Amino acid sequence: MRVRAASVFSVFSVPSVVFLITGIALAQNEARPSVVMSLADPAPVIGVTGETELRIEVIDPPETPMPAPRVLSSTGQVEDLTREGPIKFTARYILPSSRFPQNAILVAEFAQPLLPLRGVTVVRLRAAATPALRTDPGAQVTIRVDDHEFGPQVAPADGMVRIPVVVPPGVEFAVARSINQYGKATEQVVDLQVPYSQRVLVAAPRTIAAGAVAEVAVYAVEPSGRAADASTLVLWAPGIRINPLGSRLPGEARFLVTAPTVLRDKSIRLEAMLAGQSTTRVATRIDLVPAPAAGLSLVPEAPQFGRAPSLRVFLGAQDAFGNSVDAGRAGVLVDGIPAEVEASLEGEPLVVLRAPSPTAQRAEVVVEGVLDSAHATLRVPLRYRASASRVGLSAASLTPRLTLTPRLGVFSNLSDHTGATLFVEAAIHRSARDPGLGLGLALGLVQTWFAAESQGGISRAALTTLPLLFQIRQRYLVADRVFLGFGAGGGFAVAFARVQTFGDSTFGASYGGAAETNLETGFLLGRAHLVLSLRYLLLYFATFSSGDDITGNAGGAIADLGYRLVW
Repeated sequence: MRVRAASVFSVFSVPSVVFLITGIALAQNEARPSVVMSLADPAPVIGVTGETELRIEVIDPPETPMPAPRVLSSTGQVEDLTREGPIKFTARYILPSSRFPQNAILVAEFAQPLLPLRGVTVVRLRAAATPALRTDPGAQVTIRVDDHEFGPQVAPADGMVRIPVVVPPGVEFAVARSINQYGKATEQVVDLQVPYSQRVLVAAPRTIAAGAVAEVAVYAVEPSGRAADASTLVLWAPGIRINPLGSRLPGEARFLVTAPTVLRDKSIRLEAMLAGQSTTRVATRIDLVPAPAAGLSLVPEAPQFGRAPSLRVFLGAQDAFGNSVDAGRAGVLVDGIPAEVEASLEGEPLVVLRAPSPTAQRAEVVVEGVLDSAHATLRVPLRYRASASRVGLSAASLTPRLTLTPRLGVFSNLSDHTGATLFVEAAIHRSARDPGLGLGLALGLVQTWFAAESQGGISRAALTTLPLLFQIRQRYLVADRVFLGFGAGGGFAVAFARVQTFGDSTFGASYGGAAETNLETGFLLGRAHLVLSLRYLLLYFATFSSGDDITGNAGGAIADLGYRLVW
């Protein structure tokens, strides 16, 4: 007689075995706090029980009452967390709808000032299956799953027999035994075709601040439900520093994750797995947020009150690493009275100042802002000037974040080397502590004409130079509408020369280094700047492709006029 498996998993309805994994560590002969988790129904059945009560209790709590925990589950759902006492909580654990044997890892995490306090329990969810076997009519058939035997059942006339069995997690094969009416026994291994279930859970914080460190715990179990070897758990993320921290509970590995200081991405993607078992890989994300504010700026839309009865003051903030911080959380006092922080149409946080009555005989309005460890003070004069009212100054005009400046000028090396220049400069101003500091890039066109000495005699040369300069500039507001600035830059340049001697022309190209220093002054307009500047340009070129050389500096002094667009 031959026994053959003819079906796979169908509907599961199995009692489950729940066991507790907790660790109580001792430090300096004192008991550490621990978390105990248990289920009201110790044997919930997938598809039958539906849900059961989860109980959470803190032993030797570090504080009373304890804050509400965050409860995580590798499968199923935990809902309706309720406080039952200072250190006791309950919740609904809803069993998974996937009806196959699997392990559920449940973690309760309590936030603490240094490192979180966690408890873990593993629920072994067994499931029912009904394998179909074809054998001799009238044969007695039994199936052994793990250490349990199911049956016997008598095969009907068609020889197809179905035996309900209960399969615990970690068991993938059963042994079917058939004894026919003549006493002949046959055994066959039956593949239960158990689907894969996730055996790793990552307990990570929802957010982490720039430059900060946070603890991330990884939990894993073997297919049978026993705690996995913690030394085989790995955690990694591209470009992120991760250090192992040891474990306190069975099947737990803890890590310290260091967030980047400059937040180029919105989140960190972490991956965890058991070493050498790629099917256990699981991923999670931690949102990145700025560190506490270290710099706060208060920028008025005008230097003083004009005809309008109100004036807006814009708020900006950065953390210690230069990341933008939401300044809408700042506390603001106007003349010692708390003021509401509003938002502009563009979403910028601001405070609206109201001009005091002329009878108050006051000279200024004082604005103070506090956010985390940052503090700023602004004094707005109450003097009125007609020019200030005719052309209002925007916040961008006073402290721009982005600028674009076309410049047109004349060139001279204080001899016969003269010409014209055209530069286009773009700069960014991101420092809340020093809004006058800018970094930028300038692309220029310098066209010059001069006399050249060659073997053929005196020649006339035309030189077209295209410099590309990386710039740094510092600007100071020295009056209501007048600013003064200075800066420097460096980069490279490409030059094209045309040398004409007795009617014959020679063309050549070269390249070399470029540098400049500049001094500028200007006037604030409504939404732009009018800029006057003096600069000295240094240009040193290699031998031209025509064989000609320019001895010494090919640059010189430039005086130009620019119109700066600000945002």
